Amino acid sequence: MPADQDVPHFVLDEPDDRLEALLRRAQLALLQHPVAAQAIVRALVLEGRRFAQTEEGAALRGQLAGSELVQRGRAVWEGMTLNMFTPDDRTAVPSVLVDAVLGAATRDDLERVLAGLFTEGQAAMDRTTTDRSP
Repeated sequence: MPADQDVPHFVLDEPDDRLEALLRRAQLALLQHPVAAQAIVRALVLEGRRFAQTEEGAALRGQLAGSELVQRGRAVWEGMTLNMFTPDDRTAVPSVLVDAVLGAATRDDLERVLAGLFTEGQAAMDRTTTDRSP
């Protein structure tokens, strides 16, 4: 038996994981519609800030401040959105997305990068179609 068969392997793409599939679809929707996603984030942050100014909101904010669940939720959100979206109302398209496009455009290996994006995008679309089956 070759030595590499004794090494444990981690599977990061488990097709049966419905939560992971849902997060992938949400991430894809956010990235496909960045202007709408930016507007939604802005509205949610503004609503949250208004609520935090109420007595009930201030109390809840204090309770949630040190919550591990909130910290983990934030990690999920930041990982899923690549931390692109901001409550800044002067931003229509996330600057991280614009920076990524401009950065990619200046690469010498642009064709390879685009081919990889196409392949990954096609695989994501295939998984989305498969995940929707009963």
